[in-house]
Amino acid sequence: MKRWTQHLLLGLLLSTPPMALAVDTQAGGDSARPSPAPSPDAEGTPGTLSAFSGPVLGAAPGTLFVTGPSGAAIPIRVTHQTRIAGMTVPRDQDIETYLREHLKPGRSVRVQFDVRPFSDGTPQNVASTVEPKASRAPPSP
Repeated sequence: MKRWTQHLLLGLLLSTPPMALAVDTQAGGDSARPSPAPSPDAEGTPGTLSAFSGPVLGAAPGTLFVTGPSGAAIPIRVTHQTRIAGMTVPRDQDIETYLREHLKPGRSVRVQFDVRPFSDGTPQNVASTVEPKASRAPPSP
């Protein structure tokens, strides 16, 4: 089951050509796994800003996974400079913990990001802003 899920997610990630995806193909065995996020000093120059909206799938260290317009899981790198609902993540707080507390799976967000090449040449989506969409209350009878 685990290998099937990994292959499904990998297929979804690779089916999104407009977004930059980083996959470590040198992992042991025939399965691929996302590469760890590079350090902030390794970031390249910001590129052109892009944006999309979708529900949050989950969070990992330094990464927010959001369902893109095509239904694929899009990994978005979040740094301490990323503005989430108008605020930045406090320097003394772990980014993954902050994301898990404030952006629960299923919550709809609008992400503004750019694709940056890192020192190893790997492009990654780096968020500049993540804005949670207001949840609508059900209509009253």
